[in-house]
Amino acid sequence: MGLFNLLKTLFSSKQVAIGNTDPVCPYCEHRLDKMPGRKKKCPACAKSMLVRTRPSDRKKILIKEDQAVLIEEQWSIANGTHDEFLAARRDHQLERARLQKQLRRNPSSNEVEYSQLAKSLDHFAKQMQWGFYRTARLAMGDLLKNDQRFEEALNVYLEVCYIDLNGPNNCGTTEPEILREDPPFEPEFGLLVMEVICDVDVLFHNLNLTKAQLKFRFFQIANNVRSSLGTPLKPNRAWHLLLQDLN
Repeated sequence: MGLFNLLKTLFSSKQVAIGNTDPVCPYCEHRLDKMPGRKKKCPACAKSMLVRTRPSDRKKILIKEDQAVLIEEQWSIANGTHDEFLAARRDHQLERARLQKQLRRNPSSNEVEYSQLAKSLDHFAKQMQWGFYRTARLAMGDLLKNDQRFEEALNVYLEVCYIDLNGPNNCGTTEPEILREDPPFEPEFGLLVMEVICDVDVLFHNLNLTKAQLKFRFFQIANNVRSSLGTPLKPNRAWHLLLQDLN
C-alpha cells in the first residue's frame, strides 16, 4: 500500500476527514460567493474560519479555528513528525496550565504561544542563535498584532528590523576562536524583510504617529537591544537604512 493510500485509510479510520471543500461556513453553513484564500470572518455568523489543505486528499478546505490542531496533527503524521508534534502539544498544555494558575483564568492559545516564545528567547541567546532569536521575536509581534495590541506589536517589529540590519547569525557556541570566524552579527550582510517593513508602515499610519515619534521609538528600542545583545550597528545608521525602505 502506498503512503498516500495508507494515510487515507488512517484518517478515515479515525473519522477526522474534516473541513468543507465547498465555500460553506463550517459554523453556520452559510454559502460564500467563492472559496476564500485565507482566514475570513463569515458574513452571516461573524465567526472566523480558516483555510487549510487537507493532507489525505490535498484539497483546500474551510475549518473552524479549533480544528486547526487536527489538521496540524494529520500533516505531522504525513510528514513523519508525529512524535515531535505530540511533544509540542504536551509542552503547550503544560504552559497553558501554568498560565491558567497565574492568570486565574483560561488563557487564549495566543497567550500560551506568546509565553512559550518568550521562554525560548533566553535559550537562543545563551546558544548565540540570533537568527532563531529574531524569528521568535517576529512571531511574538505577529501574535500581538493578531490580538490587536498594535502599540506593542509595532515595538516588536521595530526591534526585528534593527536585529535584521545587524545580520544575525546562528553561531551555536560561545567559543572565542569560532566567533572570530563566525561572529554573532554581521551588519554588512544585514537585510530588511519587506513583510516586516509593511507591518511597520501599516501600524505606523494606523496609530497616527509622526516620523519624529517613530524615530524616537526606534532609537529607544535599538539602544536597548544594542545594550542587551551587543549588536554592532549604531542606531542612527540603522534608522537611516530603515527610513529609506519606509519611504
